[in-house]
Amino acid sequence: MILGLCGKSNSGKTMLIEQLISEFRDKFSIVVVKHTPHGVDHAGKDSYRFRAAGAEEVVLLGEEEARFKEPGNLFSIVHSLNYDVVFVEGFKREKYIPKVCLDDSDCENCVIRGRDIEKIKEYIMQELAVEKILKDLPNFNCGECGHRNCEEMARAIYRGEDDFRNCRYWNPDAIISVKVNGKDIYMGKFAQDVVVNTVKGLLSSFKGVKDINSVEIKIKEKK
Repeated sequence: MILGLCGKSNSGKTMLIEQLISEFRDKFSIVVVKHTPHGVDHAGKDSYRFRAAGAEEVVLLGEEEARFKEPGNLFSIVHSLNYDVVFVEGFKREKYIPKVCLDDSDCENCVIRGRDIEKIKEYIMQELAVEKILKDLPNFNCGECGHRNCEEMARAIYRGEDDFRNCRYWNPDAIISVKVNGKDIYMGKFAQDVVVNTVKGLLSSFKGVKDINSVEIKIKEKK
């Protein structure tokens, strides 16, 4: 889950992030993305404090465009980070990042205003739970369940207002996932059995292949 923390200078953003890292570091992997418009921090500054508090990584961004693994903007960089919790300090104008605003600053997508740490912790746990539910849904966003998308259904399930069984594509026993051109493809049990048995039967005839517990296949057609 992604949570921004913003406010004016000396509003306590860094200290609050340190507190939150300390609260969650034993349960979740954490990364901090920090806006550094005046240059990169040095040891002993905020980035050092975040790591000392327990963050596994700190990403410092000083410009709109940055390079982290590959060129990209804040959105692409944040979503490339494979961590349970991503805290973003600054970037108060980024609309897609839900934020805790520590003062009366004018920020986009403010979900909590103030520094009530218990309220913030409750929000983080809620969003992590919704993300876990969302991972169990097919994420086709078909709307056949009556919700606008799978995230809306995940939130309804979290509140106890809906159930996985109302998703016609939900398959808790799925043993295969398929993406075609980057898009998830739903496969019913019969189709799964055909593909799995065919692939396992073929691979088991290869030299060196014994027990098959998992298989990864990528196909890219040459142009």
